[in-house]
Amino acid sequence: VKSRLENINGKNEKRMKKQDIEKNIHWDHYGIGYIDLPLPLFDKVIPFELFVENEANPKISDKMFATVQDVLNLKPDSIKEIKELLWEECNFSFTVANYGCRPKDGETVKAAHFREFGINDLHDAFEKSSVKGIQIHCDSDKLEGRYAEIKMETATDNLISIVVKNGKVIDYDEDGTYLGGFESDEQNAHNNRERVLNQ
Repeated sequence: VKSRLENINGKNEKRMKKQDIEKNIHWDHYGIGYIDLPLPLFDKVIPFELFVENEANPKISDKMFATVQDVLNLKPDSIKEIKELLWEECNFSFTVANYGCRPKDGETVKAAHFREFGINDLHDAFEKSSVKGIQIHCDSDKLEGRYAEIKMETATDNLISIVVKNGKVIDYDEDGTYLGGFESDEQNAHNNRERVLNQ
């Protein structure tokens, strides 16, 4: 399977056509499409979930195909941006939630959480997280931007969406985020978190 998928993407990703994707999508009875594609950014095959409007006759739109390409062609430095977002997620989660970690003498509750979870920096935040898949929804066809969500299980045991807009990593939010909020403000979720922290 992997060699066949590498033929779809691999060195020929710039010339990949919509039909190359469509013929390899598995559609379930809910009209959700599944396809595994090699994602260079993570150097491994990642499952894509494609949510389309017409469940009876499912097929991806031109915009959804362009969004798939956006993700496959994410620049290598996007990893640095993802690491920074995962580090931010750790800091936010350990500030607003208590996982029951007990501080040692002179230690803050937040520091106790970082210690018990074994997280010292953004590298740890990334290494202790895992990519669960990529989701692209037909609702984004109605928006101006092209949106994909990189679903990640974080080092703090949360499921989040790393938001990709027009081929660029812009922010993260909790699973189920409303992507329309990023149309006029690409830091929409970040700014919401800042408001929470400043209350």
